[in-house]
Amino acid sequence: MNALHAYPELIGSLKAVIKVNVYLALGDSITAGYGVESPFSFPSLYAAFLQRHNPDLHMINCGVNGLSTCGLLDLLQTNHNLRHSVSQASLITLTIGSNDLLHLIGNPNQIMNTSLKHMFNTMGQNLTQIGDTFRRLNSRATVKVATLYNPLPAGPYVQYFEQAQGVLDNANAMIVTWAKRYGADPVYIDREFRGKERLLIDRDYVHPNAAGYQVMAKTFARY
Repeated sequence: MNALHAYPELIGSLKAVIKVNVYLALGDSITAGYGVESPFSFPSLYAAFLQRHNPDLHMINCGVNGLSTCGLLDLLQTNHNLRHSVSQASLITLTIGSNDLLHLIGNPNQIMNTSLKHMFNTMGQNLTQIGDTFRRLNSRATVKVATLYNPLPAGPYVQYFEQAQGVLDNANAMIVTWAKRYGADPVYIDREFRGKERLLIDRDYVHPNAAGYQVMAKTFARY
């Protein structure tokens, strides 16, 4: 199916249509489109929708498998090509934070034994520096940041769902607060996936499948 045909409910929505010249997709394996071919990653699907209204749009996907907030901050501080891309972008999407928490969700027995306070403090400090760097390099770009979904109901660790959800709720509150502080738009991916995990999560029980990435693209287009 042509990616442009995936959004009939969005055609004509003024909020969904952004005048974009350069769209920069930043983040972890979810931005990279782990598990699907490049045209079916959520940034490619979202860019295809935007190109319907802005044919000259140029999309740059800088998703990195395994990227954490610490890794993103390091790239923003040291990678000159990435810094230039941030400075030129009119739209930036961001998926980050999952790898900061993944060892907890991947090993649910550790959730209560890990220093959550230290982890959240580190994540918060990294996000603050990421936000400062974004706005120092580019004060005008539209920035959209995804909240984190809970994949556990799709896999063998569903009994740990409630424990993991508490951690994710705190992380998402941090992400939403960060978005408001830096003039970004939170995109509530967690709400879209809740109750549909078995339909939208791939067989690795972590990443979205093709349907999940399409849901993400549609959700980014709505916010």
